[in-house]
Amino acid sequence: MSGEPTPEAAAAEKPAEAAKPAAEDSPKAAAKKVAKEEKPFEQQITEEVIPAAIAAFQKRGVSDLELRLEGKTLVGAFAGGKKQFSVLFAEGSLNGRKFFRCTTAGSPASTIESFMIDERRVDVNLFVFYLVQRLYAQQWY
Repeated sequence: MSGEPTPEAAAAEKPAEAAKPAAEDSPKAAAKKVAKEEKPFEQQITEEVIPAAIAAFQKRGVSDLELRLEGKTLVGAFAGGKKQFSVLFAEGSLNGRKFFRCTTAGSPASTIESFMIDERRVDVNLFVFYLVQRLYAQQWY
């Protein structure tokens, strides 16, 4: 019997397991998580990403940011159209491969670079954060 749990010890362990939050396991929470992942790409970009990005840039003093989705590409411009950038979603998903390019004063983009290559699970807030940081690194605002 040594080393085997006693019935009292097993009963004492069960309340600790029951103390875990039930919200994580509830069907409602699971349905909400699935519904968020199943939103179509175009709808997610137009309803979530674009408003979040505009708000984030407004906090940093960029008041004339224009964003639109063209196929699988998010196209943006500000400073009277002098500063332009785009993010190509190669797989039509926030979690797929993404590429970034930018240009000033109407000149053609000379470089297309990988964007967010180390991130496996991308949500709207993380994408907007990286976009803001990338354009900040460009010293555009």
